[in-house]
Amino acid sequence: MLNLDQLAAQTAQRIVNESGNPKELDTLATKTLGVLQENGVYACSLFLASRSGKEEKIAGIIRRQLKDALATQEFNLQPPSTDDKQALLDFLASKIAGNLDTLLLVKALWEQILIYVRYGAKAKDAGQKKEG
Repeated sequence: MLNLDQLAAQTAQRIVNESGNPKELDTLATKTLGVLQENGVYACSLFLASRSGKEEKIAGIIRRQLKDALATQEFNLQPPSTDDKQALLDFLASKIAGNLDTLLLVKALWEQILIYVRYGAKAKDAGQKKEG
């Protein structure tokens, strides 16, 4: 049985630990969550793929971890193994968007991950302020 909460928590921890600046991560995760909730999974990935400048590195981390969360045995979706932006978009359009149950499950998982990322980034930022 798939435990979405555990998968979301583990994925969020990897994103928070991998990214450098918790404030920038919080900002980008908030924007990404908004796009996901308003426009869906494909738009979310497109948004992350379009980031440039200081957001580009963190967007790449988030995009890769969201994709890798779909590679678990329970999902059995086999997303592209590369970090190619277009390959991920093609995968989402052909394999995810074509099945409503899968699409809604992925959206729910990604929402939970991004919510946990936001909280994790805030906690990390607060911890850094206490130490400093």
